[in-house]
Amino acid sequence: MPGFERLTVEEARTLTRAELLPRIEEEQKYWYERIHRCQMKPGDDEAFRTFNRILHVTADLGRIHDDTEALLQSRSLDEDYWRKPLGELGLL
Repeated sequence: MPGFERLTVEEARTLTRAELLPRIEEEQKYWYERIHRCQMKPGDDEAFRTFNRILHVTADLGRIHDDTEALLQSRSLDEDYWRKPLGELGLL
């Protein structure tokens, strides 16, 4: 069924957020279908937890606050957020 490869933590460490977002969107569709069609199998729970871990690190909700504060204080935004691999940023 998947027309994609599941993300691994090791791979996610080598990718930037800009590279990860399309991959996350595809995998998210896959998991949505499996869960809503009651097609989860033994072992899927670990793969789903890995996906969620990558998702939550990539889509850093605290970033919205930090970027808003920077804009309000006329500070520049951190370009590394989108351009550096997560591993280089010390994430995951």
